[in-house]
Amino acid sequence: MLVKNCLFGILLLMVVASCREDKKDAVLEPGQNYCHTQNPLEDLNWLKELKDSFEISEKATGAQIIGYEYQGNDVFLINSCVGCADEMWQVYDCSGSVICQFGGIAGLDTCPGFFETATDSTMLYNNVQR
Repeated sequence: MLVKNCLFGILLLMVVASCREDKKDAVLEPGQNYCHTQNPLEDLNWLKELKDSFEISEKATGAQIIGYEYQGNDVFLINSCVGCADEMWQVYDCSGSVICQFGGIAGLDTCPGFFETATDSTMLYNNVQR
């Protein structure tokens, strides 16, 4: 079980590293959008509030918001404590409801196959200090 959790953690780090951008907030390409908007961090109130809370948070590790297409829907993968030993990733739909989550100290995974089936990843927000 420990090996499985370690491998899962390594996979998460590889995915995050592969979609990392130098910009703090991403500007989507013309024609690209999530939840019918090119600026979900400003146009979706719940997501804007979450992003704003990350900006004023005192957590030194930072946070990330990554947009994906998952099971035919736009979703947002959110990590509010990047690099924490017990970090919990949550996947939200366009209305701000948590549809699944994984990570944490217990190795929870209600998103089986997320990284194998989720596509079109875009780093929308990243305040991780390098």
